[in-house]
Amino acid sequence: MKKKYVFVLVACCLLQNLFAQTTITGIVRDSKNQPLDFVSVVIKGSSTGVMTDLHGKFTITASPNATLIISSVGYERQEYKLNGQTSVVIKLESSQSDLNEVVIIGYQSVTRKKNTAAISSISGKDLENIPAASFDMILQGRLAGLNVQNITGSPGAVSTVYVRGTTGISNSYDEAQLLSSPLYVVDGVPQPTEQYANINTGTGTNFLAGINPNDIESVQVLRDASAAAIYGSRAANGVILITTKPGINSDPVIKINGYSGMVVRPNLRDVVLGTAERAQKMGILQEQLTYSQLSNLPFLLTDSLNPAFNGHTNYQDLFYQKGRVNNGDISMAGGNKLTNYRFSAAYYDEEGVVKATGLKRFSSRLNLLSRAAKERITINPIIAFTNINRARGNGDGISPFPLSAGSMPSSLFNLSESKKTFYTGGFDEDLDKNISNQLSLNLNINAKILPVLTLTSQTSFGYNTGKRNYNRPSVLNSNLGNYSSTWNSAQENWQTSNYLTYNDAFGKHSLTMLVGQDVQHDKYEVTLASGDAGSSDQIKVVQGFLQDFLYGYSDYQAWGLLSYYSRISYDFDSRYIFSGSLRTDGSSRFGKNNRWGWFPSASVAWLLSEESFLKDNPAISLFKIRASYGSVGNLPRENYLAYSLYRVNAGSYSGSAAASYNGVPAVTPNYTNGVAQDDLTWEKSNSWNIGTDIELYSGKYTISADIYNRETSNQLFAVQLPTNTGYDYAQTNSVAVRNSGVELILSAKPLSRESRITWLSNFNISYNKNRIKSLPNRGRDLVMSGDRFDASHILSIGSPINSFYLFQTLGVYSTINDIPVNPYTGALFGNSNGAYGPGMFYLKDLDGDFLINSYNNGINPDKIPSGDPNPKWTGGWNNTFNYKNFSLSFFLNFTLDRDVLNLYEADAFGFSAAGNNSTLAGTALPDLSKYNVWRQDGDKADYAKLDIGTYRFYYTSAQSFFLENGSYVRLKNIIARYNFGKNVFQRFGLKNLAVYGIVDNVLTWKASKKLPDPEAVNQYGEYNGNGYPIPKKFTLGIEITL
Repeated sequence: MKKKYVFVLVACCLLQNLFAQTTITGIVRDSKNQPLDFVSVVIKGSSTGVMTDLHGKFTITASPNATLIISSVGYERQEYKLNGQTSVVIKLESSQSDLNEVVIIGYQSVTRKKNTAAISSISGKDLENIPAASFDMILQGRLAGLNVQNITGSPGAVSTVYVRGTTGISNSYDEAQLLSSPLYVVDGVPQPTEQYANINTGTGTNFLAGINPNDIESVQVLRDASAAAIYGSRAANGVILITTKPGINSDPVIKINGYSGMVVRPNLRDVVLGTAERAQKMGILQEQLTYSQLSNLPFLLTDSLNPAFNGHTNYQDLFYQKGRVNNGDISMAGGNKLTNYRFSAAYYDEEGVVKATGLKRFSSRLNLLSRAAKERITINPIIAFTNINRARGNGDGISPFPLSAGSMPSSLFNLSESKKTFYTGGFDEDLDKNISNQLSLNLNINAKILPVLTLTSQTSFGYNTGKRNYNRPSVLNSNLGNYSSTWNSAQENWQTSNYLTYNDAFGKHSLTMLVGQDVQHDKYEVTLASGDAGSSDQIKVVQGFLQDFLYGYSDYQAWGLLSYYSRISYDFDSRYIFSGSLRTDGSSRFGKNNRWGWFPSASVAWLLSEESFLKDNPAISLFKIRASYGSVGNLPRENYLAYSLYRVNAGSYSGSAAASYNGVPAVTPNYTNGVAQDDLTWEKSNSWNIGTDIELYSGKYTISADIYNRETSNQLFAVQLPTNTGYDYAQTNSVAVRNSGVELILSAKPLSRESRITWLSNFNISYNKNRIKSLPNRGRDLVMSGDRFDASHILSIGSPINSFYLFQTLGVYSTINDIPVNPYTGALFGNSNGAYGPGMFYLKDLDGDFLINSYNNGINPDKIPSGDPNPKWTGGWNNTFNYKNFSLSFFLNFTLDRDVLNLYEADAFGFSAAGNNSTLAGTALPDLSKYNVWRQDGDKADYAKLDIGTYRFYYTSAQSFFLENGSYVRLKNIIARYNFGKNVFQRFGLKNLAVYGIVDNVLTWKASKKLPDPEAVNQYGEYNGNGYPIPKKFTLGIEITL
């Protein structure tokens, strides 16, 4: 009987607690009494929780004596005891710590506090609304270890992106830098670097231009092998993770955003015009020519009364223009406890500063998340589509117009409209249409099999097409008839990832294990057709051409990758952390003997701030030491190196005759590089990293520092074969490169929490040293030519990649007495074309033979490796100030200790090497009054004379005189924003309205005044002066929240 009474008493107590549950309403505000949306409110000791709405309000069913846990990113976590209250107002204090911020390390996420790898990250908010056709241009200087160089200002062109230095060595011009490009992973899906292929023959569009920057939630750079090794054979050059914005748990939130502005050309090149140009040229000729030669000068210089010559044309005005940029996007996000969604659509339109160039992009993205089976299963489909229409001027985004210093025409002509058409006729977007379409379908399924065991399956399909229709009218085709071509490409990419994750905590121990498999299959198709010497400019398709002037080509390639991987992470007492991973990849690109590669990694971390001797120190919130070691790999670019390749010899260009047998085109081995190579092995990159993370005063100040060393070996390089093999080249695993350096990240919130102004300052700086460790042919030096045939670069063990290979300039000969004389022959010092004279450059005679061999394009005894085209120091500094509803930020980026070869200046003075008066008369000149140029005997000059007709080639660009300090600091952008708040326009149905203004590429401080833009430099460290300039942009925008 007593047991019955006890049972009844317990049941009554339970029923009392059950029926004591009541509805609790509340609002969460910040320290300035503003409501906070999307704040998590959870009942302590249970999994029941809700999120606050846009007005900071929440409703939850709980016991009147329950304790609520309130948390939100950027604010201090708070426990609030109800004590019988049913209506509450809760205030959260701003948190200055980011320790609980989640970072992604590949198939897994961890808190920043317990991360053992070197990772840089940036929020998507820092990328929003900055006017750029591709978001990678915005990343420049913002992330430690990431070096972005915008070598061109052409909208949609490919940027040069390195993670911890370049490793790529090639004996061909690698314009897209595929050999050093990092792996991009978008929403967990690796993107093939083949998306960058066919820059010139294809659409030339940056694949990353297909992602709307306003759709990005975060960007993370995996800098060391411990984080990147889980991606195995594609991670040798680092990994960049891009996460797009997900759906939310709230009533629908609609955002409408748009901006518009101007794209302004930079300062024009310095040239003299009209009468000043004629006087300058006549002065040069009168100093150097005889009386009889002066009487036979071109009419262009002497007939000053002729109306055709009595004026001037600035050719730069023919090609430059003031462009415009417009952007509009709309997004809608919302959902409930079981389903979240976000949909966005955007249109971006940028007109370039060079006529007939620009980019138009339409993009859309849908992100759904649905929970089922009592939230044990989540289904997350992501659909994205982008259409890009890119105009490329005359078809080359890197060198889009004929304004190089050596080819810019004289200003003395008054051009007729027909003559202007001769120069600008190719700059019509209707003549070069480039259209790209990108479709991405992702399906992510996450099933919680047990409380500690989760199965994740991710399947993705990518379909990308490119189409280029190019037409060159007869006037631009040497009046030999029009040229037309069409290019069509399609790429399919299938990937699936399936992995199990075990995650459990017991006592002071925490253990996470992961095991999985990836399968990837890609195929690529391309078709090209062209016709030359056509009959009419009005025919803009490949039709109506003679058979001898038709050319056709098509190709199909496919490759696959099968991968297995695992990771284990162990944490003891939040003090000692270990993580290790192992991945093996099998690639169809290798022969059967070396098809599989193995990529291990391990990392450890010690949280000293959790030790008893530091745990209670109020100044130190975090003090962590990290160390890692790992190996990652790289795939070859070619798909069929392991097989003998054949070529259908149907003519290599329009009008060429095909080799045939009985009228049938011949099929022959590919004797250029088609030899079977089934013993090639994986490129490996082994690296170690030691770092520390320090946080002071709850995040008021943070410091992150890393030192690293990366050894890349077995890199493929094409070497020349003996003639008796029948083949020209073969690939070898023969190149090794070392990149080592240090990185520092500083963050500060200098003002007190009580201040009405908040100031957030972020600074990062990276130092990288690049050296070649191994080369083919037993380490023999290899001479390269950059983007021209001047043999101005060398690959040499102990030197940086693409080090300059230059004659050493000692000065300018003032008189003939300054020129050395060969004591054995009595001949004056000279080059292959004869003796040097007064006013010529004095080049150092390194081998002592009193002769400079100008025509030696191999190892030259009078040249030495000089300078480093790879930046040693890169970084940026961002400052954001907030006062009430107003915010102002400015961002600077910098590149320091980089050498640049100034080809533009070499061309501006070296045109005289052509050796005739007509060349001088018909070519533009710089303003010589600004230069200390040799004019007569005894002059102590910096620049050699403008020589007419000696063919001494002393103005060769391959000399140290034209080597400049390419360091610069750029005020990249200034952003001002004002939020009107939720109350101002509430009666109009608006939840918020903001206006903003942005100035991009504001101001540049540069070490060399001779370089118009030290950033617009190609991958070889050369400024050629005829590239697409990087413009300045001014935009105004508005953002409306409904």
